[in-house]
Amino acid sequence: MPKDDQTPAPLDVPLTGVRGPKGAKKTPFDADPRALWRVNQFASPFSLSDAPTSKKLGFKGKKDDGEDALAERAEMLADLQELMWAHVAAAPEADQREVAKAIAARVPRRTPQEKARREELFSAEVEEALSALARGPRVLLILQGMDAAGKGGVVKQVVSSMDPMGVEVAGFGAPTAAEKREHYLERVIRKLPRPGHVGVFDRSHYEDVLVPAVTGAESAEELERRTEALVVFEQELVRLGFVIIKVMLHVSPEEQLDRLVSRLDREEKHWKYDPSDADSRANFTLYQSVYAQLLEATDADHAPWHVIGADRKWYSRLAVQELLIAAFADLKLRWPAADYDVEKERKRLLES
Repeated sequence: MPKDDQTPAPLDVPLTGVRGPKGAKKTPFDADPRALWRVNQFASPFSLSDAPTSKKLGFKGKKDDGEDALAERAEMLADLQELMWAHVAAAPEADQREVAKAIAARVPRRTPQEKARREELFSAEVEEALSALARGPRVLLILQGMDAAGKGGVVKQVVSSMDPMGVEVAGFGAPTAAEKREHYLERVIRKLPRPGHVGVFDRSHYEDVLVPAVTGAESAEELERRTEALVVFEQELVRLGFVIIKVMLHVSPEEQLDRLVSRLDREEKHWKYDPSDADSRANFTLYQSVYAQLLEATDADHAPWHVIGADRKWYSRLAVQELLIAAFADLKLRWPAADYDVEKERKRLLES
């Protein structure tokens, strides 16, 4: 049975000033996208075997319909991104404080107990880096998944519809020698998006729990500490104005094999293949088990995990796009009013 968590309010927030097709404020899915793929809908302990990889949850159309919806909604996504950017650049300070306060209210205020625990989980350098971050709304999309799950395709097909000036994409592979000497969160903080921007993590801070859990490089106690640290870390990000969307692209082993083999079949795709992909695939079942535990342990309403079936690339891309649209829409931003006489400026331009 699903957990007794609150169901999000219907996605009917107004999108004043945002262009799009008729009825565009309504999602093309027949259920609220903020809840459709949430981890918390599954029984505990969560198992990825319970989450479908190829079903079109909430979408009754075919591939062509999905691709049409993806193209139609791309304009709305771009406008919403610009709206957030405009808010940070030009909205009155009172409006900016109101929005920042609303985002921060999604998590509890920091308690003395949390402060003491942070001293155990974080380094002084991490605390210093967090305190140096500017406050203000920004979106952080975290993409996780097995090799060939489609993370790059989401970046190319969904994220690229937004203004590249306002998007910051980062990937996290194995830490360098210098990064290994730091707290594992330091390199993550350096890649966080600025206010008004959208940040995309193609793999993320979750790799610092996932990989050592599979390889056995860290003790169970250390992995438990890191998992707790991720929860506390994301709470602090929300207090700073981050809107966090976490997506695990869930691909079946059969589909993953087809995609990996196709990389070897095509010369122009050889660069995307790494011999370590075969090693990871050999541990597919273990990765799925670790993923399930990690996702359930770190799922929260202010930083939700969504497990999206990724065997159909078009479907997973449409789903991620809709999650981004919903996240922007929930901010309920408005275009900043002009602080000058519009008609006077129009006249001056026409006379110039």
